[in-house]
Amino acid sequence: MDDLRVCMAWRGRGDCLACDGRENAFFAGLSPDAVARLHVDVHNTVTPSGEFLYQPAVKPESVWVLRTGAVKLLATAWDGTQRIVRVLKAGDVAGLEALAGSYAHAAVTVGNVNACRVPLSAIEQLCLEHPGFQWNLMKKLQAALRETEQWLVDLASSGASARVRMARLLLRLRDGESNRIYNFSREELGLMLGVTIETASRISAAFLRERLLVRRESGSRFYDGDIIGLEKVAQGK
Repeated sequence: MDDLRVCMAWRGRGDCLACDGRENAFFAGLSPDAVARLHVDVHNTVTPSGEFLYQPAVKPESVWVLRTGAVKLLATAWDGTQRIVRVLKAGDVAGLEALAGSYAHAAVTVGNVNACRVPLSAIEQLCLEHPGFQWNLMKKLQAALRETEQWLVDLASSGASARVRMARLLLRLRDGESNRIYNFSREELGLMLGVTIETASRISAAFLRERLLVRRESGSRFYDGDIIGLEKVAQGK
């Protein structure tokens, strides 16, 4: 598991691990006093792998600022099949669409997920009291929309081969700026790309042979990736 650093937003509360520093941008625009008051509403959570954070049918009550781990967002097609439409990673906020009234996806944890659960009521109050926070929240919503659109552009392009789209997907599953790439099952990769498990397995095996992906220790949630090599494949080279 990744080490968690004490969140500097909660100065004076050394026992609080509200986030690892990267996610503090979610609270941008707030004064130190406002952050201190918010502390009583934020709960540090650890959710085991394979659990739901939320589902569309559930009454929305919270959003989650991810500290470690990943969350896959599932959408259901007209025929009842499910597709993974996006993967959230550390620093992302899960459930922001609930501010408009409901959760849009089923959110399932990938590995153990450490997150800050922030009640919607607290966010709504912050929006009323702090215009700067409203602006920051708008930027977060726009960034989430842009990321979703880019997933569609990169992974659903009819002119790109499955191999090219797989490389693009793996780059989107990269952990920040590191060479670590989240290790999803062949079935999950197929759901993201809209290809069969057999196709996802064949391409993944080829990437392993070519050392574009390197297995880490047993049980790791990550591959080591040849980022430059994957970028060339993603560009069709």
